[in-house]
Order: sequence, then C-alpha cells, then structure tokens
Amino acid sequence: MNRKKSFELNEEMVNKIISVAYGDAKLIDKFIVMRASAQNPEIREALYSYKQTAKEVEVLREEEYPDDLFRNVIRKNIHASKNTTSFLFDLYSTVFSRPIISAVTTIILITVIVTTLIVNKPAQLNYHYSQTEINDADQQARKAFAIVGKFFKQTQTTLENEIMGEHVAKPINDGIEVVNNLFKGETK
Repeated sequence: MNRKKSFELNEEMVNKIISVAYGDAKLIDKFIVMRASAQNPEIREALYSYKQTAKEVEVLREEEYPDDLFRNVIRKNIHASKNTTSFLFDLYSTVFSRPIISAVTTIILITVIVTTLIVNKPAQLNYHYSQTEINDADQQARKAFAIVGKFFKQTQTTLENEIMGEHVAKPINDGIEVVNNLFKGETK
C-alpha cells in the first residue's frame, strides 16, 4: 500500500509555489507552501528558484516615455470614447451584477407590496338598500334604456332612409342603368 506523501512536488504544488513566489497566492496556499518547503528540500529549492525569477522579472520595468509623446500617440490613434452610461444602466448593473443586492432588492420590494396591501386593504361596503331605493333605481334604469332605445331607433331610421336610400342606393341604381344602356347600345 503506497501512501501519498503530504507534500509531493506535483503540478498543483508547482502552481502554488509559483503563485507564492510572485506574491499572488492566498493565505492558505502560502501556509501550505511554507510548511512544505520546511519539510521537503526539493520544494524549498523550487520556491527559491521561482522567487529569484520573480525578483528578476520585477526588475525589468517598462521604459518610461515622455508624457507629451504618450499624449500624442493616444490623441492620434485612439478615438475618444463616448460615455453613454446612464443612471438606469448603472442601477441595473449594480442590482443585477451582485446576487446579494438583487436578493435584498427583491425582498424589500415584496415586503413593500405586501405591507401596502395590508395597510390599504379595500373597505368592505355593506350596504343594505331599502325596497323604495331598489324601485327608484329600476325606474331610472328603465328610463335610461328607453332613451338609448329611442336614440338607436332614430339612428336606424336615418341610416335606412337618408344614407342608404339617397347616398348608396341611388348611385348604385344609376350605375346599373348605365351598364344596362351600354349593353343595349343606347346612349343618353
């Protein structure tokens, strides 16, 4: 039965050593690598080698250019970007890019709606109408329907007699008479 050594120099450990050497590692990874380097000389040597490389890389800095030259290059080559962000876009990205804020916003919104419904619940009307009030309402409704019926009857009469008779039927009859005369060969 082969037991796995607690601190082997495998790919995962090499990645942790590199991140520790360059200063990008998490605290727990730093602890694991330091403990492993104390116990394993191969890991200690690899960590030392990567730290030396990191120092050399850090020494290599970009050359600094004069600000005037840098501004000219930017002005000539990079178009000015338009800042088109709006308040609604900022609000949207703030609320929906972070799930906790989105959840809190949803809970607050639901709480406000439920509270509003509870506080402003509709008044329950319990009216008891007397028989005379019911009879008066019935008579008023009948009168209103009679007026509407009379209006519809007048409209129907006007539509049948004036509009259909004079404006629709007469031109159709004239057109049919012209067509009949053309078939018979008569002209006016």
